Amino acid sequence: MPEIKKTIMTCLGAAAMVIALGQPADAYMAAKNIILMISDGQGFNTVKATEYYSGTKAVYESFSVRGSMNTSSAGKLGSYVGKPYDSGQMWTNFNYQKSGATDSSSAATAMYSGVKIYDNQMNKTTTGADLTTFFEKVAGQGKATGAVSTVNFNHATPAAVVAKTTNRNDYNAITNQMIQSKLNVIMGAGHPIYDNDGQSVAADYGIVGSKANWDAMVSGANGRSFIEHKSQFEALANGTMIVDKVFGVAQVRDTLQDSRSGVPASSRNSSVPDLATMTKAALNVLDNDADGFAVMIEGGAVDWANHANNLQRAIDEEIDFNNAVQSVVDYLNAGTSGNDWSNTLLIVTADHECGALWGPETGVFNQVVDNGVGSLPGAAYNSGSHTNALVPFYAEGADAGLFLTYLTGSDPDMAAMYGIDAAFNWYIDNTDIFKVMDAANAAPVPIPASVLLLAPGFGGLLIMRRKWTNT
Repeated sequence: MPEIKKTIMTCLGAAAMVIALGQPADAYMAAKNIILMISDGQGFNTVKATEYYSGTKAVYESFSVRGSMNTSSAGKLGSYVGKPYDSGQMWTNFNYQKSGATDSSSAATAMYSGVKIYDNQMNKTTTGADLTTFFEKVAGQGKATGAVSTVNFNHATPAAVVAKTTNRNDYNAITNQMIQSKLNVIMGAGHPIYDNDGQSVAADYGIVGSKANWDAMVSGANGRSFIEHKSQFEALANGTMIVDKVFGVAQVRDTLQDSRSGVPASSRNSSVPDLATMTKAALNVLDNDADGFAVMIEGGAVDWANHANNLQRAIDEEIDFNNAVQSVVDYLNAGTSGNDWSNTLLIVTADHECGALWGPETGVFNQVVDNGVGSLPGAAYNSGSHTNALVPFYAEGADAGLFLTYLTGSDPDMAAMYGIDAAFNWYIDNTDIFKVMDAANAAPVPIPASVLLLAPGFGGLLIMRRKWTNT
């Protein structure tokens, strides 16, 4: 994988800022493909708890670009005004993290469109204007696009790839917009004729907005082949089925696995694909486009499990997400269809933290305890909802270094409080995801000869010269 070579030139105490010096020494070349993977509701302690339980670090933990991300929105109409993360309040007031947290639709909009909006809306400015998402923009340039999720395909994070609405629960309008969109791939749960255990039931078309929407999906509206059987997803994944566009709705209602009945560790639904299979299937459709592609792939039910304070299922969902990321890494390592780290940018992040997950004692900042592989770690939830805590982000591949110029926030206590690498003391804003994707997709971007990072949290001024090499 590419790696960033950093040379620390000097250290001086100063305030935080970013300055670019010197003449352009090189240029980031436009990324042909961009893959954004979102673990909905994931926080640093979700990552850590999953690592302890599985005994394995997720592949993205070794990516060459790592940091944290602010997730704040513009707020919620009639409720609160959005404010950016405040590290001073975070570590002096335990309840601060549980106030003024974004929802998934506004968080997705920030990442996809680069604009902070009100909660419960999608791609609508605070004055009501429509926003064009990154995925819509590249589709207009002739690239293939897709949205994949482990939850309802028309839920907030996948729907916001293209949908525009002041009500994230308007499934009729959202589904119709997705049907009429240029998306080459739509995959997720949300089947109206199956329950959460994958058993057939009387039809409930409300989940897709209307029977008319469902009929349009099944009949192949807008040129998409409709699939629903696990074997069909597997055929797309292994290349024995070839289509140009696909609408895949697994035979389950709300989530692939998390909403199934039974105790947390109960047997998994056997009639649906996992996220790794859906990811491989999506890539096999998208890479038919010689111009390239952009896709959002979501582990959506991590959030659902954290809302329910169900650590076992949150870990299970995170493992499923991690396996999907691994499948993308394998795809790029193999140079599949000519796509590799030199022409593809992979971003892994979360839209927000959920559950205020910390160590075993509630109401205090204590670290998650490793109880060994296969045993739930020592941890406790402190909320049943979203928080405003910073979340991790990771990037690898073409133009990943662009993120370095956006690491403008600093929380000097992050690493010590979570027991993580000091790289995570630096943070970007969620709107910077859009900015980097947009820049990476554009014409060559000049690379400053050097970048100065003045970091009070580190007590010094770091001058870093960046150079990309393929290793």
